[in-house]
Amino acid sequence: MKCPSCAQPLAAPEARCPQCKVTLQKLDMKFGMVPRHSQFLTDRTDTLSLSEMKRLREALRRFEVMFPQSLFSVFVGELPAGTLVGEYAFWLMNRARFSSLERTLGENFNTLLVIDLHAQAAALMTGYGLESHLTEPDLQGVLEEFSAAMRGGNLAAAIHAGMEGLSRRMRESSLRAPRPELREVEW
Repeated sequence: MKCPSCAQPLAAPEARCPQCKVTLQKLDMKFGMVPRHSQFLTDRTDTLSLSEMKRLREALRRFEVMFPQSLFSVFVGELPAGTLVGEYAFWLMNRARFSSLERTLGENFNTLLVIDLHAQAAALMTGYGLESHLTEPDLQGVLEEFSAAMRGGNLAAAIHAGMEGLSRRMRESSLRAPRPELREVEW
């Protein structure tokens, strides 16, 4: 994990960054109340059409079917000037409830993509349960795929590109995971 403010690598979930001293409580004071959001997709900018929203929600539901322990949520907004999208994504990931199940620490396999249209920036946060499966280069690769598609000016296509990139990397990670040994028993 890296600090959402200064990008200092952290060995474990820490209450405060040893480098810049940011805490979740400081981010609470900075960002205030958690904005209204939906489980799969929130567009606070009204950029996406209703048909795009419907198609994206269906794609996000299919993602959840492919990876039943994981929920992929997307939050589109225009954050206040000077807001670091990584800080906001970290705060939202820890404060908003995108799932009806509250999973914490190693049990949290959820992913959140926060898109700040005003700053033309995005951040991808994963729950702690995915940190051993998705590397920093994996997440950066997903963001690069999103960014490349976003340069075409189509937000819905960019979200799809990010979702496809994440799906591919999660499938690859599952193939690399050690398989339990098969044991036989006779009775």
